[in-house]
Amino acid sequence: MDWSNLGKEITGLCLIPLLILLTVYIVKWLKTKSKEITENSDNALAVKYINLLTETITSCVISTNQTYVDALKEKNAFDEEAQKEAFNKTFQAVMAILSDEAKKYLTEIYGDLTAYISNKIEAEVRFYKQDF
Repeated sequence: MDWSNLGKEITGLCLIPLLILLTVYIVKWLKTKSKEITENSDNALAVKYINLLTETITSCVISTNQTYVDALKEKNAFDEEAQKEAFNKTFQAVMAILSDEAKKYLTEIYGDLTAYISNKIEAEVRFYKQDF
């Protein structure tokens, strides 16, 4: 019996479901947080920027999937390095679309805007993976 392979299989069987549960939790938390901020804000500008950010991230994830990820998956070349590149392309697209004013305002709302956008991108990717 090869204990090394058995250990890897057991780790894979336990780790993957755990990561899926964690991702689902993060997605729910992000949606709840956005909804909470939107509902508790009487400020139309806050609602505008929160919705803009959510729509921008969703659009950029879909765009990256269509223009970059799908082509690599067809060639069976979507490895870890390509995943990092897809994330970076998406992140850069989001940051390019947001104005400086939007970035400043969203930083006031979320604190670490880079971390929020990164988590939101990962959540959107996971969401689209599960649905398609």
